[in-house]
Amino acid sequence: MFGKFDADTSEFLGALDEGTRKVYSNGLSAFLTFYQSQGTIKDFLDRVEEDFLRPRREKTRVARKTLKEFVDWLQKKGYKPKSIRVYVAAIQSEARYFDIAITTRYVDLPTSRPVSSKYPWNIEEINRFINLFKEPIYKSLATATVQSGLSISDLLALTYTDIKQEYEAGITPLCFDIARIKTEIPYMSFIGTWGVEALRQHLEPSKLKIEEPLFPITDRAVREYFRRIARKFIGKWKERNPCRIHSLRAAFRTILGDHKVEPLYIEFFMGHKVPEQQRVYVSKSRDGWRQTYKEQVEPWLTPPKGELA
Repeated sequence: MFGKFDADTSEFLGALDEGTRKVYSNGLSAFLTFYQSQGTIKDFLDRVEEDFLRPRREKTRVARKTLKEFVDWLQKKGYKPKSIRVYVAAIQSEARYFDIAITTRYVDLPTSRPVSSKYPWNIEEINRFINLFKEPIYKSLATATVQSGLSISDLLALTYTDIKQEYEAGITPLCFDIARIKTEIPYMSFIGTWGVEALRQHLEPSKLKIEEPLFPITDRAVREYFRRIARKFIGKWKERNPCRIHSLRAAFRTILGDHKVEPLYIEFFMGHKVPEQQRVYVSKSRDGWRQTYKEQVEPWLTPPKGELA
């Protein structure tokens, strides 16, 4: 199934979900390149298992020494700390799949600090940033991200039919009643007056058909546009763009958290899985959620009057 890997590793990868499989496959490929002079990943795990079964004074600590060497090899190859930790976790996970416990306590893993940070947004700064946008489609997309907490993949998947009834009736806050693409969890979120006005400026010049996307652009185009605006807003940076669109989604959580909005509501609006024992607390009607959003969420995610452009 996975040609370059041995049968055991292929079995392990086949048991993973698609997202995890892709990440772990990269890590296992790197380990295979590092370990190729000594054999396969199966050979490594066989040696680890044999070493575990030896008396204490006869152990050579194969797992610890090999992973330490693997970390050193990755660092010399220029891998970032986060990638190194994930790649080592892939080895640990395969070992655990075959009931072999490997600790990384003495492996000297690099600190898991992020290599880039998100801009420290507040609603005034967000408004100043978005007012630099000249294209209505991107301005609407950014405003919708801030006010709804939706991910970029969810926003780009929205069609006119998802909002038609309420949009044409002039209802605000405007509801996005969908299932988040990544998790398929049914949920809803909203955009307030600020977001609806930006959406109207984007949509009014054209007449969308029912199944047409609200934002007919690509994820790559969004990243590039945000990069260009960020250069004007903050200048240069290292690594990833601190003002990337995901930073605005993160701002949704941060700003609401700072204003003591019920954490369960924040999780619900962002499409995160709510623990089963707490689902009774998020069992509201659409209008019930609309009222909650209008009272507890929209005020904190709307720029002060006089600053809107």
